[in-house]
Amino acid sequence: MKPHGSLRRVRRRLSAALAALTVFAGLAACGVSSGADSSGRPDELHVLVEAMQPVFGQWQGGVSTQGVLLLVNEPLIRYDGEGFQPNVAESFEQVTPTKFVFTLRDGVRFSDGSELTAEDVKFTFQQAMRDDHMSTTHIVMKTIKSVAVSGNTLTVELARPHSLFLYTVARTGIVSKAFYDKHGDKVGTPDVGQLGTGPYQLIKFEPNKTMTIGRNPHYWGDEAAFSSITFTIVSDDSARLLALHSGEANAIFEIPTGQIKAVRTVEDFTFTTIDGTSLIMLMMDVTKPPFDDPDVRAAVRHAINRQGLVDSALAGNGQVARTLVSVSTLERVASKQAIENTLGKFDKANAFDPDLAKRLLRKAGKPNGFSVTLPVESADADASLVAQALAQDLKRVGIDVRLEQKGDDYVDVILRGKHEGLLLFQFSSNAPDPVMPMDYFVPAKSHLNLTRQNTPAADAAVARSHAIPVGDPKRGEALLSGLAAYHAVGASLPLAIPDMTFGLKKPMTINGFTNYWWMQRWDLLVGVNR
Repeated sequence: MKPHGSLRRVRRRLSAALAALTVFAGLAACGVSSGADSSGRPDELHVLVEAMQPVFGQWQGGVSTQGVLLLVNEPLIRYDGEGFQPNVAESFEQVTPTKFVFTLRDGVRFSDGSELTAEDVKFTFQQAMRDDHMSTTHIVMKTIKSVAVSGNTLTVELARPHSLFLYTVARTGIVSKAFYDKHGDKVGTPDVGQLGTGPYQLIKFEPNKTMTIGRNPHYWGDEAAFSSITFTIVSDDSARLLALHSGEANAIFEIPTGQIKAVRTVEDFTFTTIDGTSLIMLMMDVTKPPFDDPDVRAAVRHAINRQGLVDSALAGNGQVARTLVSVSTLERVASKQAIENTLGKFDKANAFDPDLAKRLLRKAGKPNGFSVTLPVESADADASLVAQALAQDLKRVGIDVRLEQKGDDYVDVILRGKHEGLLLFQFSSNAPDPVMPMDYFVPAKSHLNLTRQNTPAADAAVARSHAIPVGDPKRGEALLSGLAAYHAVGASLPLAIPDMTFGLKKPMTINGFTNYWWMQRWDLLVGVNR
């Protein structure tokens, strides 16, 4: 699971014994139903995931759990992989670059039977705009200047154009104002739960362990495909395999890349792999020595064999990342030739060349290298393996990297600057638009600008791109120029983009999952092979 737009995740590592206990206690409590509809699809879906947030709330979730959250708190519109479709809003219109009008459909009710109103949507947007929400939803929503309500119509005015606004609306689940007024900060906790208008309602939630949702009897649209869906966290490889082989789970989403080969040995499962949206990056804080020296930063970049990282740490289940944005995403806004002209320069600046790295260290006055501590999120299997591999590469040129495992304090370490200047970070795009990661990592004032670099040309290019219509070729030019300015500092080294792999117990299969599956009515896309 990846933070769609928020930090990758805050997770708690479980031992093998505890993980196994969690899996079997959680699954046994619900039981994998043997019941199935006429097509052979089971009545209940039991999904294994690697992580889960501590609160059932959309502003603290990762991608996989967002796939549950958006089935409970559904959005105004949905993104289906190609474009935006009406959902709670029966119609929507972008009147000007900064003005959007949404008209709610009649008869939408929360799962407790209360009626959804435009005031609930306004309240939801106001919650998303709160400064204490450190998610990337807030980064986009804070551009809202006003939300006006008239009957079933909402008119949203932005302070400035933002090309990610509709994507953000499509991943913002509507909440009940009355429910929040009554329960306040307790909403999303096991004692209070959550209230939404989606096809499912929250049945059970145990923080960092499991969540179960069941059919909403008041749902206005297509009935939920399953009577219940249970997501159970399993962070231990052995427990994960045991749960699949024993039949205690009938689905696994976003398998850790290092375990894909082993999980594929489960014979009665069908596996599907799609291109990932997650980017693993190495970042250097330019305000902290020795990373304030461009030669040191260049030495680090040239010392790392990125293809080797993909082959070893990810077992080949991924691709080398060439920039903050995947090539396929850039191709949405720019020509292949323009993209290669820009990325070719990045490839040269980041080419694996340990001899050059050693020369650069001597030039920087560090012929014997140096030592540095690298914090690693202990529950992130991919990041841990990547960290070990890059530490070996850096050691060969004289840079001694001490890996420091971090648990629930990882995000605090990253965002509060409690580190020595070298950072490993994994981030998942929540929109198939190249401005998405750039909007978060490039601006000097962004809390996700972990390099702490100030690049006015890059800031200006990103801001300019928001004001240019999505289909205008000039927008691609602006974004490529922004990437060029950002990478010229050499403080960020994109490492790898892991694949996304899903498994479903036969005869179930995936029909139409996209990279942004969690934004879809994905339960309706789980089909059956005949």
